Amino acid sequence: MGVDYGNDAAIAEKGVSPKTWGKQDDIRMWKNVVVVSLGFMFLFTAFQNMAALQSSLNESEGIGVYTLATIYATIILSCFFLPTLIIKKLKVKNSLVLCQFMYTLYIAAQFYPKWGTLIPAAFILGLGAAPMWSAKCTYLSQMGTYAGRMKGVNPEILINRFFGIFFMLFQTWGIWGNIVSVTVLKPEEEFNMTQDEINLMCGANYIVPKADDDKSDSDTTSGPSKAQIYTLAGIYLCFAVIGPLLIFFFLDPLSNYGEDERREQEGKSGIQLLMATFSHFINNKYQMLITPLTIWSGIEQGWFGASFTVAYIKCPIGIQYIGYFIIVYASADAFCSVTFGYLLKKIGRVPVFTMAAVLNLVVIFILLEWTPTTHSYLYLFAVMWGMADAVWQTQINAFYGVIFVGNEEPAFANYRLWESIGFLAAYLLSNNLQLKVFMYLMVAWLLASYIGYTVIEVLERKRTGSCSVYACTGGVVAPKEQEEK
Repeated sequence: MGVDYGNDAAIAEKGVSPKTWGKQDDIRMWKNVVVVSLGFMFLFTAFQNMAALQSSLNESEGIGVYTLATIYATIILSCFFLPTLIIKKLKVKNSLVLCQFMYTLYIAAQFYPKWGTLIPAAFILGLGAAPMWSAKCTYLSQMGTYAGRMKGVNPEILINRFFGIFFMLFQTWGIWGNIVSVTVLKPEEEFNMTQDEINLMCGANYIVPKADDDKSDSDTTSGPSKAQIYTLAGIYLCFAVIGPLLIFFFLDPLSNYGEDERREQEGKSGIQLLMATFSHFINNKYQMLITPLTIWSGIEQGWFGASFTVAYIKCPIGIQYIGYFIIVYASADAFCSVTFGYLLKKIGRVPVFTMAAVLNLVVIFILLEWTPTTHSYLYLFAVMWGMADAVWQTQINAFYGVIFVGNEEPAFANYRLWESIGFLAAYLLSNNLQLKVFMYLMVAWLLASYIGYTVIEVLERKRTGSCSVYACTGGVVAPKEQEEK
C-alpha cells in the first residue's frame, strides 16, 4: 500500500504536519539544492579537468595514469565502510565540507607532481570521494522525502527535480574547465595524418600505444610549459576551494529536514554501520539488479573520456580540439539533466531509460563502422552521448533515492562503489584491448544492465498491483527493507 501524500491524516501518521510548510521553506529548500549543486560544480571544474589532463601533463613514468588508478581503487575500498561511518560521526553537511577539502590536496599536488605528492594526494581524495557522494545523495533524498511529506506531495517528484537541477549545474564543469584549459594551454600546431593512417590507426581500430612506443607520430607535439601548468593549477585550485566554502557558509544542516529523527529510527551501532554497505548488496535483491546499470554509468563516462576523445578526436584531428568537444558534450549533458526530469514526469521513467540506452547503442554501432574524417559528425555524437549520460547520472541517482528509502547511506555507497568499478573497467579495457572489441563488450553489458533495471520495474508492478510508468504511489520500498519494517 502506498502513502497518500495528499491526505493530512496519512501525513500525521508520519509525525509531521502539512500545515507548517510555507513559502520561506520552499525558498530555503531550493536554495539548498542550488548551493549543493554549485559546490560540486566548482570542485569538479577543477578535479575533472585536471584528471582529464593527467596522461598529458604527468606523462613521465606513467605517473598521471597511476594517480587516477589510485583514486578509483581507493574509492572502491572506501565505499565498503567509510560513508556510513563518516556520515554517522560528522553528519551530512560536515561530511560534505571535509571530503571536498580532501579533493583540494590533489589539485595542490600538481604544483610539484612527483610520486611522493601525487599518489598520497590521490589516496586521500579516494578516501573522501565515496562519503562525499553518499552525503550529497543522502542530503537531496532526505530533504525531498521530508519536504514531500510536509507539502503533501509525492517525494519522488521533488527528488527527481533535485537531481535534475544538481546535474544541470554540475555537468557545466566541462564548460568552465575547458574554457580555462583552452585559454591557458595554447593550441599546438596540428599534426597531419593521411587518410590511410587514419583508417588504420584511429576510430574503432585504435589501440593504445605501448610505453616504449615513444616515436608515435601522434605524440610529436610539445607539452605545455611549467608557467602554463602552474597557471592552470592555480586557477583550478581556486575553483576547488570555492566549492566546500560555499557549502560551509550557505548550506542548511540536514537536521532541518529530519536528519536527527531518521538517525534515531535507524538506531544502528558503529559495527552495524560498518557492515551496512556490504550487507545491503548481499541481502537486497533490487541492489543486485540495479548494480549492472550502475557499473554501466561508470563505463560510459570512462569510455567517453578515455577512448572517444583519443580515438576519434586526438588521433585523427589533434589534441587541441578535445576541449571543444567536451564543452559540447557537457552543454548537452547539463541541458538534458534538467529537461529530462520534466520529460520523465510526462512520459514515465521506463521510456526515458529506454531512450538513453538507444542513444548509447546508436552511437556505438555507428562509430564501429565510421571512419572519423568530418568534425561535424563528431560533435553530433558528443551531443548524443551527453544526452544519454544526463539520464544515467540524474535518474539512476534518483532511482536509488526512491527504491532505498530510509537506507540511503549504504545504498549510495554501493552506487559509488559500482560506478567506480565501471570507471576502472573502462580504463583497463581501453588500455589493453582494441577499441572495437571494447565497444562490442559495452553493447553486451548495456543490454544486460537494461534487463536488470526492467526486472525491478516488473517486480514493482506485481508487488503493488498497479504501478504507473512514472513511479509507484508513495515511492518504492526494496524487498529487504520492506520485510524488516
